[in-house]
Amino acid sequence: MSTPTSRNHPAFTDLLDYWFGDTDDATTERIDAHLFACDACGAQIDRLAGMARALRDAFAAGQLSAVVSPDFVERLVEQGLRVREYRVQRNGSVNCSVGADDDVVVGRLQLPLDGVQRLDVASDLSLGGDTHWLRDIPFDASRGEIVLMARIAELRGRPAHEMHVRVLSVDAQQAHEIGRFTFRHTPAATS
Repeated sequence: MSTPTSRNHPAFTDLLDYWFGDTDDATTERIDAHLFACDACGAQIDRLAGMARALRDAFAAGQLSAVVSPDFVERLVEQGLRVREYRVQRNGSVNCSVGADDDVVVGRLQLPLDGVQRLDVASDLSLGGDTHWLRDIPFDASRGEIVLMARIAELRGRPAHEMHVRVLSVDAQQAHEIGRFTFRHTPAATS
């Protein structure tokens, strides 16, 4: 449990955990009681619900790029979504495509993560454009992988290209590359 903010309001992170159902019974009861008496925290919960709707809509439209957990991918499959996955070894490459019936595409980047404290991911397209950064991403070192969910709507509209992904371990003094991955995308054939 995070330290409460002023006037004994639950911290925002606690409200977020509460909204996602990730609090223990005692914390849930305490926040429930607080919400009955506090309009400001109730408004925070309403804002969280609004953000969740917007995220859900962006996800459904294939406009969301994020680092997700393997468990999240499993839940998508359990919900009936068609998930196309590409597993890539460190410093490796994979040929990939997105089918018309695919709902989600993920890249599973395989690399040792023991001892890593923080990770940043940088990706560049052979088509040009800015480097896309994901900083301080969540990861589980024991799994030895990072799962990236791509914006499938953008992929469908792109010509053949390569995406180069660099994973950087970051410590207090510097960042150093611990893995490089290449995705060679070919558009799906149309009928």
